[in-house]
Amino acid sequence: MPRFGSSASADFSFINAITLQIILSETTPTPTSSITGSDAILTSIGFLLPDAAVVASSGSFADGSVTINVGSQSEGFSGGSFGAGSDVSGEWGAAVGGEKPMDSVGNFDFVSVNTAQVTPFSGANLDGPTGLDGPQGGLLDDSAARGGLGVIDYSVIISLILDANPSTSGNQDLTAAQQAAFLSSLSTDSIVEYGSNAAFGRPGDGETPIPEPSTLLLFGTGLIGVAGFKMRFRQ
Repeated sequence: MPRFGSSASADFSFINAITLQIILSETTPTPTSSITGSDAILTSIGFLLPDAAVVASSGSFADGSVTINVGSQSEGFSGGSFGAGSDVSGEWGAAVGGEKPMDSVGNFDFVSVNTAQVTPFSGANLDGPTGLDGPQGGLLDDSAARGGLGVIDYSVIISLILDANPSTSGNQDLTAAQQAAFLSSLSTDSIVEYGSNAAFGRPGDGETPIPEPSTLLLFGTGLIGVAGFKMRFRQ
């Protein structure tokens, strides 16, 4: 039995040589979780990018975007109600300079609504004061348990622009081998965070990543198939 009863899923895939897509969903069955309010909100997902690869940045912003997934919507945002396809990038940020500390559980690159160690994505803040103010803007599949905070019920699509060699000008492509190695590492080198250090979860209950061999990457004149992975997290 998961310790906190919370669960999440993340579907990772490369949609081209520099763009990582993560479909992040909070999937806790109601009322299974023993944590409520701000502690029940999924705020971060962490992972280890290949050596030297980082999330690219432009000025003071991380390069990428976050949009509300199909079948999802905002709940309690002060800026109004937002449905599938809405850009909520201003509620999220990403680790930009390589591996970053994520509480005491290890070093991870990560995407988060919390302020610590992240560079924000460009976009309007749609709930609350300007700037990141997590756990507001995080994910929760039970709007009644949000404790008055603005949340997204229940899934977002995160697109990250990566740079395989930040010491050179321009964003360098990740090789097919780098992408495959990253995807294969997710069964151990990934984690989700609830609240602000309230609880952490790794891929659990003996589950293994589910290959999704649908992502095709175009390199030169050849197509190379690289499987995506869907992770399930339990606490």
